[in-house]
Amino acid sequence: MAGLRISGLATGMDIDSIVQDMIRAKRVPYDKMAQKKQTLEWKRDNYREMNTLLFSLREETLKMRLSTTFLAKNATSSNDNRISAKADSTAGNTSYTFNKVERLATTATNASENTISGSGGKIDTKASIYSLQGKFSGDIGNFNWKSTDIDGITENVKLSAASKTAKLEDLSGGTIQNIDNTAIQVKKADGTAGDTFTITTNPDDLANLAEDQVYVNKETGQLTFGKQLDAGSSFDLSYKYVQKESFTAGTSNEFRLKHPGITETENVKITVTTYERNADGSIKKDSSGKAIESGKTTHTFDNGSFTSSDGKITLDGETGKITFTDKPAEGTKIEAEYGYSVFESKMTSHTSKGQVTETFNFKAGDSFESILTKISKSDLGVTAFYDEYADKVTMTRTETGDYNANVYNADGTLATRNTEMSFLNDPFLKNILQLHGRNEAGGEDAKFTINGLDTGRHTNDFTLNGVTFTFKETFNDASPVTIGMSTDTEKVFENIKGFIDKYNETIEKINKKIGEDRYRDFTPLNSEQKEAMSEKEVELWEEKAKSGLLRRDQTLMNVLDKMRVDFYGAVDFEGSDQFKQLTAIGITTTNLYNVNKGKLEIDEEKLKAAINEDPEAVYQIFAADGETSSKKGIARRLRESLTTAIQNIEETAGSETKNQYTIGKNLDDLTERMTSFESRLKQYEDQYYKQFTAMEQAVQKMNQQSAYMMQQLGMGQQ
Repeated sequence: MAGLRISGLATGMDIDSIVQDMIRAKRVPYDKMAQKKQTLEWKRDNYREMNTLLFSLREETLKMRLSTTFLAKNATSSNDNRISAKADSTAGNTSYTFNKVERLATTATNASENTISGSGGKIDTKASIYSLQGKFSGDIGNFNWKSTDIDGITENVKLSAASKTAKLEDLSGGTIQNIDNTAIQVKKADGTAGDTFTITTNPDDLANLAEDQVYVNKETGQLTFGKQLDAGSSFDLSYKYVQKESFTAGTSNEFRLKHPGITETENVKITVTTYERNADGSIKKDSSGKAIESGKTTHTFDNGSFTSSDGKITLDGETGKITFTDKPAEGTKIEAEYGYSVFESKMTSHTSKGQVTETFNFKAGDSFESILTKISKSDLGVTAFYDEYADKVTMTRTETGDYNANVYNADGTLATRNTEMSFLNDPFLKNILQLHGRNEAGGEDAKFTINGLDTGRHTNDFTLNGVTFTFKETFNDASPVTIGMSTDTEKVFENIKGFIDKYNETIEKINKKIGEDRYRDFTPLNSEQKEAMSEKEVELWEEKAKSGLLRRDQTLMNVLDKMRVDFYGAVDFEGSDQFKQLTAIGITTTNLYNVNKGKLEIDEEKLKAAINEDPEAVYQIFAADGETSSKKGIARRLRESLTTAIQNIEETAGSETKNQYTIGKNLDDLTERMTSFESRLKQYEDQYYKQFTAMEQAVQKMNQQSAYMMQQLGMGQQ
């Protein structure tokens, strides 16, 4: 506790040891408080360990209140290769006969009628669609290219969640020049007309936006509505936009724009900003570190010309490459503003959610692969892919079934096909990808006869009365398939056994804890005592010191008693008079009570017989709900008792979220007293050292006087 001191020089005494021995005597009360604190911490931890056990058992009671735990069913098929089945707890113990499965549900699929590549070889799916347009077998005019700045696009926006904001995804970093709409007409999720919002692009209107207004940010494409739109809402917005990009000149005189396919040049602008230079050629900067501009030139293009009006820049519209006649100095800023080519494509699909129509705006720079990916990721519910070997595109609907009312003859053959996927005479889909409705196959419902009833489903698996059937192959009346339902006795038994095992494990650990021997002579060790012992000796000592801290603890003994009452009491519910309590279904207390202390044991044969005879009654014994304890099932009673016990223990020992508790207050009080006592020990130590220092100084002075006297008497010389 003391700092560095040099003492005992005059007296030759070991002052440090003497002081520490004196302080050790003074520390006895402090050490007792430290031991008490350690004991309280161990006791708190023991309580929390018991609470964890009780909490774990309480969680198990939730499962024991579910019907699925007790009413599990087995579904058995007479021919699992043809029809398989699974049953949930709501299924009755009955049987179903499938006289025949005439037709399985199929997915609608369509493929290109002819190969789609031209004479130059197979198309490169990674290349941009703009560079590929002449390599398809279809006429290039079927792309119907439009320029974003001259013709604009119409984007359909859908909200996946309720919101006051939306984003124009097709804008993709561009800047809106003009919005063709004056208002937005919103459609509800069901397709009916919703609210109409007047468009404003003035940022000043955003702060006080009226409910019937929508603000469109031209720079970001963010839309903010005056009131929230529902999930599933959609709307169209037509707008024209330009792309803005900037470059910093390096060693080349060529620059590549992000988007190829520039056909209109009347709105193309390339602005070059130059800077003042130092003698070494570096860019001059002002006091704030900003580059000092020396000039700014904007180069424009005559409509249809790909050379700037001043002849200093050429533009390759197909690739987006910019070439300067004179190489700009390094560090020169180059800004480009331009419109590029896009084309629109539209398709419809019939799904379980109704008819879905998607409009796509494909950019000139999109690869053929990315175009098919966009179609696959849309709400159409189709998968599109290109097979290089066949040189065809295939589109397959992800859902089985007929959602567009095909017409069948009396013999079950198809009379009229109403396609599940419609290409709407779209030039790209029809003439470039060679997709035609007449080539669609599949998209049919499953047709079958169950218990003599002719019926059908959109899918090959469906649920009826808690049983899920899965069709695997067709068959006729000569080989019917029977599905039988029965109680899954083994599963129910294992569920109950697991719960009883958990209960037995819990009371065993609690009984062990409250029955531990208390070794009062083994108190917590202080640091000096631990240093004098080996690690194994410390471990064995503390094992005895921790033992018995909860011996005969009243809170834990009470919860054990309450749990036994919860289990043994009869349950009063309407239904079976035979099964009202655990003993009736083969669950009893073990005979050796003094040894097993209230553990439960299961008569497997008797319990399984009860489950088979009346699973509902077994369920009610555990899960019945009522206003009084006698009308509540064992799991509900037990949960209430455990909740009370957990709360009581938390009042004493706290938890991770509960900081104010009895032991905690005692620990805080001890910590405060120990801190105060440590200050007093420091004062004692300082006082002792001062006293010994004074003694040293007195002895030193006496030694000096003695030496002086000896010298005067001539005794200092030999």
